Amino acid sequence: MDFAVIRNNRQRERLIEMLKERRLPFRLAVQDLYPVRSIDFNAYYWGVVLKMISDFTGHTQEEVHDACKRRYNFRHDFKYSKKTGKWKLVSKVDSTTATFSREFMEYVMKVRADAEIELHVTIPLPNEVFQPELAFETEL
Repeated sequence: MDFAVIRNNRQRERLIEMLKERRLPFRLAVQDLYPVRSIDFNAYYWGVVLKMISDFTGHTQEEVHDACKRRYNFRHDFKYSKKTGKWKLVSKVDSTTATFSREFMEYVMKVRADAEIELHVTIPLPNEVFQPELAFETEL
């Protein structure tokens, strides 16, 4: 059994050629991959936003992250229980790893705005942060 993750047109074309050479019949499963959030924005959150808040407050970045999750990622919903035949309120603090790019960006901007309003810590926007080096992915 072969597994592959196709990230660009060249890889897709190679996969198509490989499939043409395969004997029939065969089974194929395809799953779309949607990035949950970008690595760069995650690095901005942990390396800039949480670090600046952590440096100001004296708490660790993990402690600041947990407090922000409780404040801005608290979710609640009604779930129907087939067992009891009733609706019940379910509430919990969700992990930020499950958020999509737009949701995560809004979450980070809320944390950033809260730090500026409550702590008077000016956190630069993502496009204002200096990148010491640029890393470009190459297509193989």
